[in-house]
Amino acid sequence: MDKSKNRNENNFNDAMNFYGTTQIATGDIINNNNSDSSTIKATYTPEPKWRSPFTLAVLTWISFIIAVLGIFPLGKLVVNVWKLFKGNIQAIVDFPTQTYLIILTILIFLFILFFSLRRIVKKQIRVPLILNYAINGFGGCIVLEKIHIAKCPICGGKMKYYNKPVEWREVMHSDGSIKREVIRKIPALECKRNHEHFFGVDPAEDKIK
Repeated sequence: MDKSKNRNENNFNDAMNFYGTTQIATGDIINNNNSDSSTIKATYTPEPKWRSPFTLAVLTWISFIIAVLGIFPLGKLVVNVWKLFKGNIQAIVDFPTQTYLIILTILIFLFILFFSLRRIVKKQIRVPLILNYAINGFGGCIVLEKIHIAKCPICGGKMKYYNKPVEWREVMHSDGSIKREVIRKIPALECKRNHEHFFGVDPAEDKIK
């Protein structure tokens, strides 16, 4: 047997050695890749619609302030749970639990929103929204863009810009049913006539100077 041939094969005896690209998961992984994208390219033009005042520094401060404000309702809820364990039922009855839960939920939502925007600006990347709109953090601030896409280079159909699922995992539940769970999405231009005509878009396409 040729030893040089075995050197490039995956070895599952004793210690496992992997050569080349390998994917491991508890369920089945389904990959959806367009083999034509290496030779045929789709084109698009981003049009800035609104340049926001939200720079990296502003988003950092907003995220910090929201996190600090969230400590107040969270602390109130923790204190009242502690009173409940101590048997002070009247304090729980008089406490506006629902109001504080609503305030905390809103603050958590705002924190996730602004922290996500901060990540976009920090990495200076473009992220798809809906209806061919995108958020771009290139240049150090949040910019809302309209993505104008040329026709599909394969069939001439209209295209859309969105986060396309490209990898799934099949998860079996206790009742025997199987659910497909998306584990990876990529920004892509996809033909509306044929969803197999799609082209991945680099979110960091704009080169930083």
